[in-house]
Amino acid sequence: MELRVTQGTHRGARCVFTFESRPIEAYQGETVAAALLANGQREFRQDRLHRGRGPYCNMGTCFECVVQVRQSPEHAWRLVRACLTAATEGLEVRVIP
Repeated sequence: MELRVTQGTHRGARCVFTFESRPIEAYQGETVAAALLANGQREFRQDRLHRGRGPYCNMGTCFECVVQVRQSPEHAWRLVRACLTAATEGLEVRVIP
């Protein structure tokens, strides 16, 4: 089942990034959060009580979608809000350890 709105939508080029080493298909200009949700991923991290957490506000206010990213193995991991981070080819995304 396609979870993206497709009718009347113009998309950028396809790209693939990884989430927890699993390939995620996205489109240039789409956020990491949107791509993860469109691929059925609802939990982006766990809270202190080990409950799954995902996007809440989807506009960068609440920090519920915080993940770690790095562009390549030569780069350091950094914390970002998935709802504000563009999906790009080769991006590595993981939950906060």
